[in-house]
Amino acid sequence: MGSALRVVFHSHPETAKGPWLHEPVNEPVNEPVNDRQQWFLSQLAAGKRFKVNDLLTHWKVSESTAKRDINNLRERGLIEFIGSPKTGYYRLKR
Repeated sequence: MGSALRVVFHSHPETAKGPWLHEPVNEPVNEPVNDRQQWFLSQLAAGKRFKVNDLLTHWKVSESTAKRDINNLRERGLIEFIGSPKTGYYRLKR
């Protein structure tokens, strides 16, 4: 028989409330989106299909900045990518 290792993760004290660390704080965080992200979301809401290149061309920003803006929107669950990397596009998440 082999040995076993048990790992237990506890919440950070700043993310918990009350005397027990196992009561997470579920308060929504309303971080505003920047102007580029707001423009991107409005274009998607209008039914347009956009990719990273469309954001960097319109705003004249670097590819890494455009990707960072879009990844932030994806992490927040506001948009999703549909299709293959070559022919796909972003849309508002339903």
